[in-house]
Formats: sequence, C-alpha cells, structure tokens
Amino acid sequence: MKRILLAICVIALSVLSYGQDSNQRAFTFAWLSDVHLNSFAYAEDDLRQSIEDINANPDVDFTILSGDVTEFGDTKEFYLLQDILKDFRKPYFLIPGNHDVNWSENGCTMFDKIFQASHFCYDWQGVRFIGCGAGPSLRMGPPHIPREEILWLDSIVRATPAKQPIIFINHFPLNQDLSNWYEVIDILKTRNIQAVLGGHLHVNHAYDAEGIPAVIGRSSLRREDPIGGYNLVHLRGNTLEFNERIIKVETRPAWNTIQLQSHAEKKDTIYYRPDFSINATYPSIREVWKLKDVTDVASQASIDGNLYVYTNTAGVVHALNTTNGETLWTYTTGNKIFSAPFITPKLVIVSSCDGFVYALDKKRGTVRWKYNTNYPIVACPVVANETIYIGSSNGKFYSLKLADGTLNWVCEGLQGYIESRPAVNKEHVYIGTWGAMFYAIDRKTGKKVWEFDTKRGRYFSPGACWPIVLPYTDQSKKAEQVIVLSSDYFIRAFQPDNGDILWASDKAKGRESLGFSPDGKTMYVKGIKDNITAVDISHGEYTTLWSTSMPYKGNFIPTRMETTGQLVFIPTEFGVLHAVKTDGSGIAWSHKISHSAITSLINAGKGRVIVMTMDGTIMCLEYPLIR
Repeated sequence: MKRILLAICVIALSVLSYGQDSNQRAFTFAWLSDVHLNSFAYAEDDLRQSIEDINANPDVDFTILSGDVTEFGDTKEFYLLQDILKDFRKPYFLIPGNHDVNWSENGCTMFDKIFQASHFCYDWQGVRFIGCGAGPSLRMGPPHIPREEILWLDSIVRATPAKQPIIFINHFPLNQDLSNWYEVIDILKTRNIQAVLGGHLHVNHAYDAEGIPAVIGRSSLRREDPIGGYNLVHLRGNTLEFNERIIKVETRPAWNTIQLQSHAEKKDTIYYRPDFSINATYPSIREVWKLKDVTDVASQASIDGNLYVYTNTAGVVHALNTTNGETLWTYTTGNKIFSAPFITPKLVIVSSCDGFVYALDKKRGTVRWKYNTNYPIVACPVVANETIYIGSSNGKFYSLKLADGTLNWVCEGLQGYIESRPAVNKEHVYIGTWGAMFYAIDRKTGKKVWEFDTKRGRYFSPGACWPIVLPYTDQSKKAEQVIVLSSDYFIRAFQPDNGDILWASDKAKGRESLGFSPDGKTMYVKGIKDNITAVDISHGEYTTLWSTSMPYKGNFIPTRMETTGQLVFIPTEFGVLHAVKTDGSGIAWSHKISHSAITSLINAGKGRVIVMTMDGTIMCLEYPLIR
C-alpha cells in the first residue's frame, strides 16, 4: 500500500508539469529484467543483492522490472517474489513476461492478486511510463500481448496529453516475433512516444521499432559471471542514457543513448503489416460467420450438433448456434477460464480459475450445481458413465457425480499441475501433468494404478497433450493402447493395465499437438518445425506413412488437430488454418482467420469447421468436400 500511495501522489504532481522545460528534467531509474526467480540457485541471490544495491544508490528514484520475474509463474514463486520485493525502499513497478503466464498453475490469477494488476501507468517529472502485460496465457506459441492488455493500453494512451513524452515497457521486443506488434506500435505512435524498453532476450541491445528508439535490457542473472547485474537509466534534459550496473562492483560506461525528440512518421517509409492475401489463393473457402470477443480465447471449444460452447479469459462461458453464430446464452464465472467445456445431453461442464467446477443447463446456461475445489482450475473435464473426471492445479484429481456434483473420490499427491483433458476406459482414467508425470488412476477407488516419469523435468512433460485410448489391432477390439505426446518430443503408447510402453518415438519431433483419423488407425503429428507426419498405429507399433512439408518455419501452438476421412486440419501460430490431404499429397487449401495463434479447432461436419484464435476471433468456414 505504501508503494501505491506514493505512486498516486507522484502522478498527481507530475501530470501538471509535463509541459515544463525539458532541460529541467534529471532523474534515474533502475531497470531489472528476466529475474527468473526459482530457475537457478543464484537467481534469488541476484535479485536480493540487486535490491540492496539499488537501495544504497541515492540517485535512483524508482525501479522497473520488465517481465519473467519468475520461472514458472506458480503461486509459491509469486509469494516468494512479493516477500523479496518488500525490501525495496523505493517505488517499483513490474509486469509479467511469458514465463510468468505460460505455465501458470494458478491460471495467471496470482500476479494480479498479489501485485494488483498486470500493467502500470506512472508519471515522473512529466514523463509517462506505461507498462503492459505479456502472453500468451497458458499456451505455447509466439509472443503475444493479451487482448485485454491491448484495450487497456489504447485507453491509457488516448488519455495521455498529446505533448507528454511516453516511455513504453513490455517484456517482448516490438518486432515481428510478437504476434500483434503492429497494434502496439500503431497505438503508441498516436502520441509522443520516446522510447520502448523490453527484455526476453537477456542481453543489452538497441534496435529500431519502426522509427521508435527501442532497447532490450540484460537479465539480472549472473550466468557465467561472479555476480548479476541490471541497467541504470538516466534522463538528463533530452538525453536518455543506459549504463550496465554490475551489482556492488561497478557502473560501466553508457552503452546506449537516446535523444528525446518528436519521432514523426517517415512519409517515405512503408512498414510491413500482416494481411489476408493468402485467402485469395483459395476462393472456394467461404466465411459463413465471424465474431470478435473483447478478450483472449486461450481454451479449446466443444460442439454438440447446433450447440458450440467456448470460454474466454474474462471467465465467460459462451453458447453459440453453430449455423449462424448467434449467442444462445452466456454465463460468467468468478475468474479466468482456460478449460475446454464438456457437453452432455443435458449439461455443460466447465471449470474456472475461481476454483469451481460448474454444471450449466445446456439449453439456458443456468447453474444446476457447482463444486468448490478451493484452488484455481485450468484442467479440462471429461464425462463418462454419469461421472465427471477432472484434474486440478494443487496435486489433486477429482471424480464427481454428474447429477449433483457430489464427490466420489479425490486422488491426491500428483506431481505438477494439470491442464489437459483425461482419457478414460472401463477401468482407469489417464492424465499427464506438468510435473513430467503420466498417471493411471482407478475409476472406482481413485487409487493410483501406475505412473510414468519422463525423468527430464518440468519442461519435458506430458502436460499439454490430451491423451487418448485407442484399439491397437484390427482384429481384437479388446486390446488397447493409451497414447500421449510429451514436450520431450516423444509420443508414447502405454499398456493400459500396467503402464508398460508398447512403443515410443520422437521421429516426428512433435511437442503437444496430435490428431487421429475417424477410425483411430492413423495418428497425425504436428512437428515443431515445418512438417506434418502421418503414422499407422493400428497394429501396436509406430509406422510412418508419410511426412509432408508445411509453409512455416516453426509451430509450437498445442491446439489439437481435427480430421475427416480426406483432410487433416492444421492449426498454426499466426492464424492460418491449413487443410492437408490425408493421402499425403499436400495442402488442399489454406485460410487465414486472424494474425494470432489458433487456440481451438472444431470439425462442425457437412464441410464446415469452426476456428478460434487467441485474440478472440471466432469464425465458421465452409469448404468444398473432396469426393
């Protein structure tokens, strides 16, 4: 509260003086980035010593931390960070980076809860500092600034007087690696933007952000050095000077200087903007209907006949008519949603970061019942035999009665949080976690039957891919295999009863995204590079059928692929949907939905597919059927 009150007082005074003679301005702020608390043993020490060093410097007025303040964004890390930052004797302002939101077991809720917001606006001596949060939230993929942050940024910039100088801070560099860089730059250029600060790359580096002077700051981590460091930024008159500070050792000579001035648009310069020109190549693809949400859509959707249900990061469940996209009903939960809903004949089951599992009436969207787990849930439910199975973020897995939400059992002691949807057969339920573990749990008792450890750590977990149970021979429908893809590039098929590995392969170089033919005999693997691989899995082994090149350099988005007998639909990081022929002969057609990652892909039947992207675009496409 002390920090917030001080900031409010400073803003009240400095807004009145932004038009003062710029030569009168003289101040210094410390700039830390990529702290990665809990990554290396020395990360905490580097942060604590940085704070001591800043407190001992009478010239520093405040501190900015530009993202990746933790390694995984989990609750314990944020509470530890909060405790460490209490040692600051001067104001500080921080924003999240991708490490703070990509693997967040609390559903990206604790940063806001502890630090009040994922953005800040701070005025000092007439200069406005604006920092906004980063993403994507709970999804691998290209750097992305969430939709709600873009809208907030636009509102703050519009409210800024035209002559007031602005320094913008985001975790990511403002270049084409950021999916919506152009939105940010176009907003900033409507006012007196002077400089852009970012991190992410861990090195000191100056670059040009379409005419705006831009700077990337070093990580505070020491790495191979004896001690860590940060940057001291001095504003003197119209000069912004950057000095690297080695903690308690030395302040090095300025490595970059920016002259503050009016950065008018160069009339003879044309900057690249993404477009939809690829759609003209395939004119037979028709956009049936299209909607735009006001917030990010990070979860996958579900469909049942004419009912299409999706969720968003505002915590809203939306039910649409698949024919025309009209809203049938909405329901708002108490926090963000990253869970894919499950539709039953009478209910829609969905979980929320408010900690509840909800059963909503399928026709009206009203609450039939809700069950409180007392911790944010990002996992996706599955329903089988009138029973709901769902994981959580606190090491627990639940079995609930579909009729009234009564608890059947809870399995405790699972390592790592759960985000995916379980697979179920007659005896067991199967789920992977972000603790590098894969579990088989008895459906009747909730006891762990077997477990598998990748033994390669959290980053190599079967946490994002939805597992599946399939028959593995053409002759015997009793023999099954449990298939899951880990982010160590391995696809593994387990024997359902005891966890023995039937086969395993990392040839296709996939990480999170699989698809299966309607008959379950063929598996499609989206590689992280530029390839799609088809594999015959019907005989209890991994047999490559074909691999085809794709027109992109990389593709990390974990969205599941959808298939028909003739096409496999490939979601991509930059909003393009590719339909590849299942005979391996290449791309049948492509269509761009938006400029951000495809987060949901649903086969709507009869030559239609419904696609959603991270920026909240929902579109129904109609394509010609292959005879």
